[in-house]
Amino acid sequence: MENPKHIVQQGYDRLGSRYRAHYENTNPERYIDWLTELTQRLPSKANVLELGCADGIPTARFLSQDFEYLGIDISPVQIELARINVPSAHFEAADMSTLSLPSSSFEGIIALYSLIHVPLVEQVTLINAIYQWLKPNGYFLCVVGADEWTGTEANWIESGTLMYWSQADAAKYQSWFIKTGFTIIDRRFVPEGTNGHTFFFVQKTA
Repeated sequence: MENPKHIVQQGYDRLGSRYRAHYENTNPERYIDWLTELTQRLPSKANVLELGCADGIPTARFLSQDFEYLGIDISPVQIELARINVPSAHFEAADMSTLSLPSSSFEGIIALYSLIHVPLVEQVTLINAIYQWLKPNGYFLCVVGADEWTGTEANWIESGTLMYWSQADAAKYQSWFIKTGFTIIDRRFVPEGTNGHTFFFVQKTA
């Protein structure tokens, strides 16, 4: 298989703004519901990191109104769009799994459907890094897999766009979070068509 990270980058680069058009036809309201759960717990002017920010809509646009926001995405094309869409926020094109950030830098970190674009063998290390980047009592909000699966889709969103995913099941993610030191605040199934994902809201309490 081609390098999975190249598949993800090239897929999102190729889709460009058409990814947003697809998103608008799904269920954008639930993103705001999830983000509201986080923002109600964050202090004023909190530092928030999003891993896999895409073009900045709706997450960066929503959060940057009240918080110091940094968005990371592997796709330079999506980052360019994000800077246009949300000029008040900060964005960087980078591989989230190789980021080097200071410990205790953020009150909140978000990864909505993005961890599952990282090869599974790298996800535990990334979850540990997220824990270190959070300040004490900081929060991590994410949507990950419900069932274990790794693979690609040849015509994702539009013909010719290849995309890669790698995910554990919900129980495995919960065990990883707890072993890392997180406390589970909320876990629930997110139905999507005939399958779905898992929403986790956890806190660094150790």
